Amino acid sequence: MVSGKRVAISTLFGFIAGILCVLLGKWWLKLNIGLSSFLMVLLHRALIGFVIGISALRIHWLFHGLLIGFIVGIPAVDFLAIIKGDLNSGLYFLFSPIWGVFIELFTSVVFKAKAK
Repeated sequence: MVSGKRVAISTLFGFIAGILCVLLGKWWLKLNIGLSSFLMVLLHRALIGFVIGISALRIHWLFHGLLIGFIVGIPAVDFLAIIKGDLNSGLYFLFSPIWGVFIELFTSVVFKAKAK
């Protein structure tokens, strides 16, 4: 059974994760992020949050966030770009499970909107 509260909280924290991801990429990793990249990151992290919210898997929240972040992050990988030396795609994929854990932490632990 899907809880509306859980879906709303996880999707909201997906958007927050997207904003934080872009800000950290710009300031910490010194990446040049345009509008299209910003929107792609924002929507991708929101998608991770939405999938976490609707998921009916009954596993520990930490593994749930890692798994959903990994699965949803797979299509974002541009293997050809990584081979050519552009590591942005690889970093994006690497951080997807970490943001999945962040979203799941706030959804399940902080706001206590656990999967039913």
